[in-house]
This record gives sequence, C-alpha cells and structure tokens, in this order.
Amino acid sequence: MRLKGKSTVLISTILLLLFGASFAQQELVLTLEKSVDLAITKNPQIKIAEKELAKAKTGIWEAYSIIMPLLNASANFQHSWEIQKNVMPNFLKPTLAPLFSAMSEFESIPGVGEMIGDIPDPDAIPDYLELSFGLENTFMYGVTLTQPLYLGGAAISGIKISHAAKRAAERNLESKRQNLIYQSVNAFYACLTTQKVVEVQQEALRQSEANLDIVTKKYNAGAASGFDQMRAQVEVANLKPVVISAQNAHEAAQTQLRMILGLDRNTNIILEGQLSYIEDEFGDQDLAEIQSQALRTRPEMQALSEQIYIAQKGVSIARSSFMPKLFFQTDYSYLAMKDNLHISQSDFNKGFSSAISLQIPLFTGFKNCKQYQKAKLDYRLMLDTEKQVSDGIQAEAEFAYNMFKEARQKYNAANQSVGLAEEALRLANMMYEEGANTQLDVLNSQLALTRARLNHVSSLYEYQMARYQLRKVTGTLKRIL
Repeated sequence: MRLKGKSTVLISTILLLLFGASFAQQELVLTLEKSVDLAITKNPQIKIAEKELAKAKTGIWEAYSIIMPLLNASANFQHSWEIQKNVMPNFLKPTLAPLFSAMSEFESIPGVGEMIGDIPDPDAIPDYLELSFGLENTFMYGVTLTQPLYLGGAAISGIKISHAAKRAAERNLESKRQNLIYQSVNAFYACLTTQKVVEVQQEALRQSEANLDIVTKKYNAGAASGFDQMRAQVEVANLKPVVISAQNAHEAAQTQLRMILGLDRNTNIILEGQLSYIEDEFGDQDLAEIQSQALRTRPEMQALSEQIYIAQKGVSIARSSFMPKLFFQTDYSYLAMKDNLHISQSDFNKGFSSAISLQIPLFTGFKNCKQYQKAKLDYRLMLDTEKQVSDGIQAEAEFAYNMFKEARQKYNAANQSVGLAEEALRLANMMYEEGANTQLDVLNSQLALTRARLNHVSSLYEYQMARYQLRKVTGTLKRIL
C-alpha cells in the first residue's frame, strides 16, 4: 500500500510538471501566411481603421438626413401665476356717450324713467380699459413637419462629401493592411534570418573548436607551435560571444514578431519557412513604369484624391451660406385653455396650418465670407499636399527600385562566394594537416566562409524584402509572394 501511494504521488508530480510547463509556455507553429493572417486579425491598427470605415458609412446616412423631412411631436403645458393685462382705448365711448345723453332726456317722463332705470353719466365712461387675455392653464400638443426645399446646394455637396469620406476610409484601411502585410513579412523573415545567423555562427564555432582539436594534437605531437595553439584558442573564445549576440538578436526578432501579431509574450514561436531566391516580374519593368503605377494605385494617393474632392465640395458648402434657403412646414395641433385642471378632449380646439418660408442671409457679421475664404484655402492646401505626396511616392518608388536591383546583384555575388569559400576552407584544412600552410591560412579561410555565409543570408533577406517593398510603394501588396 505504501509503495502504491508513493507511485501515485510520483505520477501526479510528473503530470503536474508536464502540464504546468505546457501551460506556462504555449507553442505556436507559424508559417508566413499564418503570420500575416494573425496580424490582420489581431493588430489594433487594422481594428481602428475598420472602425473608421464603419464611422464613415454612418456619415452617409447622416448626410442624407439633411434633405429628409423632419417630423417632431410636442406637448406643452403652461400655467400663468398672474395673467397679464393689456390697456387699450375704449372704442365704445364715442358710441355710448351720445346714446346715454339722449336716454337721459327720457328719465323725466313718468313711467319711462322707471322702465329704463338710472342712465350712467357719459363722463363717467372710462377712456381706457384693462383686458386680460388667456386663462390660467394652457394645454397644447401636436406634430410639426419640416421639409427643406432648397439649401443653396449644401445638402447635395454634403452627401457627395460623405461618399468621398467613405472611399477615403476604404483607401486608408487598404493602406494599413498593406503596411501590416509588409511589417509581418519583415518580422517573419527577420526571425528566419537571425535564426540562420545563429546557425552560421554556431557552425563557425564548431569549425574553430574542431580546428583547435587538430592544432592541439599537432602541438602534442610537436608538429605545431604553442603560438598556433594559442591563436586557435583565441579564435574559439572570440566566437562564443558572437554566438550569444546572435542568439539575443534572434530573441529580439521573435519579440518583435509577437508584438506585430498580437501574441502573448510567453508564446514559443516555431517558424516553418525558408529564405529562398525567386525571380520577380518587377525586374522586367523600368523605373518610369513603377513610378507611374505607384501614382495610380497607391492607396495613400487615392485617399488624398478623395480628400481633395472633399475640400472642393467644402468650398461649395461655404458658398451656399450666401444663398437663400427655402423650407416647407406644416403644423397639426390641439389647444385648450382653462382656469382649472379638469380638462377633457372636448376642451381642445384643433389647428392645422402650412407655410413656406424663405430665408435670405443679408448680414452675418462677415462670418460667411471668412468661412468661404477658409474653405478655399483648405482646397489650395490639399493641392499643395498632393504635389508633396506625389513627389514623395515617386522618390520611394525610385529608392525601392534601386534597392531591388542592388539586392539581386548582391545575391548573385554572395551565392557564388559561398561555394568558393567552402572549397577554400577544405583545402586550407587539408594543407595545414599536411604542413603545406600555416594556421593563419586556416583561420582566414574560416573567417571568409563565415562572412560568405552571412552575406548569403543577408542578401536573401534583402532581396525578399526588396520584392515586398516594390509592391508596397506601388500599392499592389495584396498577399504574400
């Protein structure tokens, strides 16, 4: 029983360690295509651009609402704590005074005076009267329909601006997506490159250690000097920190890749892919064709064209402030007035009216003039920006084109040098073992091979990124190559 209990504890401990390690550090196998997909799915820049596009789409309906009818329902209750009195001339006095004077003559006739009673004195009739209008409580409810008929062209320009803003947001999203594809590919290939550099430096260290073994054996046999042994030892010692630096660079590249892909920092990345040379069709185009294509298809340039269009329509909106505005309005309401709160539907009176109103701006304190001047300046600024962006895009295209040609030439040179350097090291080792050359020749051959391999890896990375850079500057980076 005791043995069985110890076995159970041991198995539980092993399982805990295994599963604990797996939970502590997740493993993720990444290909180039999967890396790009993850970046597009999780990167916050894309999410922000998508929300900006959704916002621009809602702006279209907002622009259309300006020309749509506006229907408002209202209800109002008003209580007058003290009803105002208006003083007005007594228009009845000129009529009543002669009548009262004539009637006063009949007062002396027996029987008639008793019938008509006391006749007021005409001079006692007041010249002015105080009249109260309204009752204490006023109830009103109804609906009002307002339809703009003419807004000086502002409504149509606003709708066109909203559509242009949506197109600009789409171009901005496409620009962010292409930039993210480039960044993802760059980070992925940087990881592959630094991983290859680690392998090259580790191989150089192994070759140096193997060379040290050969020199040590020859030194023990009296066929090599102590200086040769010391120089081989120094070479091994010098390569160890180089390997450590290469490993740290690889870790930094993986951290950068995790950040771009939105991965947890504890995720262990396993890369599947390799750097290889692929002929590219852009190599058959000249610089003028690439620059022309960049000006046509670059998302930033297309978005700028939409911004220029928006600025142009902004001038039209500013100009509309000088134009008259025409509105149609109809009102359907019920009104009731009482001195108490006991009210029913029968107390309400219906009112139904329609009107067409014309608004003509005559003077607005120079506000409209300044807004119009500002809109024109904004349009001119966008034209100047277009020239600046156009020159920048052409310069980027030229730089990317030259980098592509340089990367292709560097690869061709580096590809030939690796084979030559490997053969030179083989001959140097063989000749040193036979005593036909010195230890310095072997070390130089090792250094040359390491440099050739590093140049080869670097040239592959530069060539691949030059291909992606060409498509990025021309706005055609839709997918991985």
